[in-house]
Amino acid sequence: MSFWQWTSAFVLFFLFLSQARLLILAVVSYIEVRSVRRQTESRRINDMINSITTPPVSVIIPAYNESAGIAESVRSMATLAYGQIEIVVVNDGSSDDTLEKLIEAFDLVETVRPFRTVLDTAPIVAVYESRLPLAVTVVDKENGGKGDALNAGFNVAKYPYVMATDADMILDRDCLLRMMRHVVEGRDETLAIGGTIRPANGSKVQHGMISQVKLPKGSFEMIQLLEYLRSFTGARPGSTRARSLMLISGALGVFKKSAVFEVGGYKVGHLGEDLEMVMRLHRHNREAGRPYRIIHAVDAVAWTEVPSSRQVLRRQRIRWHRGLLQVIIEYWRMMFNPRYGRIGLVGYPSMLLFEFLSPIVEMAGWFVMTAAIVTGYFNREVAFLLISASVLLGGVTTLVSALIDEGYGLYDSPRETIRFVWYALIEHLGLRQQTVWWRVRSMFWTGNHVWGDMQRTGVGNLQD
Repeated sequence: MSFWQWTSAFVLFFLFLSQARLLILAVVSYIEVRSVRRQTESRRINDMINSITTPPVSVIIPAYNESAGIAESVRSMATLAYGQIEIVVVNDGSSDDTLEKLIEAFDLVETVRPFRTVLDTAPIVAVYESRLPLAVTVVDKENGGKGDALNAGFNVAKYPYVMATDADMILDRDCLLRMMRHVVEGRDETLAIGGTIRPANGSKVQHGMISQVKLPKGSFEMIQLLEYLRSFTGARPGSTRARSLMLISGALGVFKKSAVFEVGGYKVGHLGEDLEMVMRLHRHNREAGRPYRIIHAVDAVAWTEVPSSRQVLRRQRIRWHRGLLQVIIEYWRMMFNPRYGRIGLVGYPSMLLFEFLSPIVEMAGWFVMTAAIVTGYFNREVAFLLISASVLLGGVTTLVSALIDEGYGLYDSPRETIRFVWYALIEHLGLRQQTVWWRVRSMFWTGNHVWGDMQRTGVGNLQD
């Protein structure tokens, strides 16, 4: 075989292997979710609300220029079905009227709140508390980035468990209960729990809650919905079952506060602070030889506004992949290192191969296969069969993820079901190639935007 034939065959095999891996993960996720549902049915989640065994939780919301939806988001947090919570909003030097919106919405007054500065942060300007019957605290500080804002929130938080979330999130009422169930069942070992995030675009929001679930109207948002579905319901439950979960989204995660303090808090200025934190927790506890759990609670659901424009989506994907690159470089010593168990032997290699290197191989494959087919070095029929098989596997993976997710009302009408299946079949034609190019481009990107620069409508306005 010639160079062109070998290279084309390798690229096609890699693409097929990537899709086969995702399908296997989706099947394992299906098994895990069925097990979780059986457990949930046999235990009354709502009994946890008034149980003395349920630990109190501090909800931290880092905010930078979030005036469009910050009040609606805090109201959503305040309606959580949970026994004892406090909400801590960290205003990270916003240049808009985020702080003013909060003061007005929650009748805030400046106060003196004693706390211990375990993690170094940018200076805190003032602390406000609500005069309403709501446990809402706002920390106004100088700008330091998202990781710095989270560290400030951890310092101020008074409870032993902390939910870190984003200012554009709307949480289902029982979201926190479903996450904290895992803490109640294994308090000593459970260090972090992630939840499932869904695009709120297209759905209706009333009084800080999702009142009607609908598919997004735009193509960009629809493709992102499929990606979120495969990640949060089709992959992460399977990774949890395999004890190799590598990421808890910064938009929805519960952490044991003492565990975060022990590893030094979030890395300030990091573009993937959520991934880096989870990797540091894995490394620290593996090296200490302690039993621990980092898991994904698939039934704990929150909603967010996803980018609706190519420009914003491009910036987001470049930043995500750049953060992944930073983590790959920082934690390379874990690669195939048995000291780190399944994280070193399975988790890190999979992340390197199928998350980081995948777009490079795929992009190179476009040029190599095109040249090989045009020049006659590679059989067109074989190439067509392998590409078709890869696309089909991807579509099946998406549909398996949808089966896992069917209990959440995304497919209320035959029209929406047909539209969902249609996008599952065509998503590889166009937008995927753009996102691959953005991820490759990120490796040569020198930006350092520690906040997302997301142009938000505000989740409370998405129905308009």
